[in-house]
Amino acid sequence: MRIITLLTYLLLFILPGPMLADSLRVDAGWLSKQLDNENLVIIDVRPSEAFNESHIPGSVNLPEALTYRNQEEGGTIVEPHVIQSLLQSLGLDTHQEIVVYDEGKLFKSSRVFWTLEVYGFKQVKVLNGGLAAWKELDLPVTDKPVKLPPSQYIASVNHQRIASKFSTQLASINPMQTVIDARSPNAYQGETSTGKRFGHIPTAINIAVHQNIDQSDDANFLLATDALSELYSDVPKDKKVVLYCEVGKISSTNYLVLRELGYDVANYDASWREWANDFTLPIEK
Repeated sequence: MRIITLLTYLLLFILPGPMLADSLRVDAGWLSKQLDNENLVIIDVRPSEAFNESHIPGSVNLPEALTYRNQEEGGTIVEPHVIQSLLQSLGLDTHQEIVVYDEGKLFKSSRVFWTLEVYGFKQVKVLNGGLAAWKELDLPVTDKPVKLPPSQYIASVNHQRIASKFSTQLASINPMQTVIDARSPNAYQGETSTGKRFGHIPTAINIAVHQNIDQSDDANFLLATDALSELYSDVPKDKKVVLYCEVGKISSTNYLVLRELGYDVANYDASWREWANDFTLPIEK
């Protein structure tokens, strides 16, 4: 019998290092072969008007706008009782395998991906390139809606995946946490702002959302995993990461990437819109 040394035991069982998570993206070709998979639910997160016009066969509609408590006021996530009622009516529950997609930019689908993870879903993936990638392959679309039986979903919050103003402030002064600003370099440097003040959260580093994707007119695609690993190579995996942007939307794409890379990450939903308008909080330029 092989003798396991104390060091080996610690490495294997007590102090496991971060590992790459399973891929959290799927491509259109793969999804096209899963349309008859009864264990898979496809969610279209575009506005209902676009969904009603055409969508991937078998999809249900969960507009990304419904993930906000009040989208006009900011990015704060929808309340538990509201999301519970909504997901029950759509027939969604945490045991299901789920693929979400948007028009192709990835920002809406990433926001819904993050929201579902906050509310207890563990088997969610994103269609890379969204509906635009689907149509590029001339795959079928339909205008026929699908109605799933109501679910018994009960909302529970995974507090490890959502950051508040208070926890973000603590993260900014904690050497064991990293704060990442997903806004543009101009916003990070204080040249533009959607809030009353200009700059960024103290100690935050800037990894703008567009650095994570290959952009085109119709579809955005996440970069290959090795390229993303290089992008975040200076972000230690043994530190908790807190993300923010303007309203917790585009930072959700960074969140998706970091989850795929195996980081412990949370998204600050109210983000810069809240922080910049609270004059009791510090900023840097």
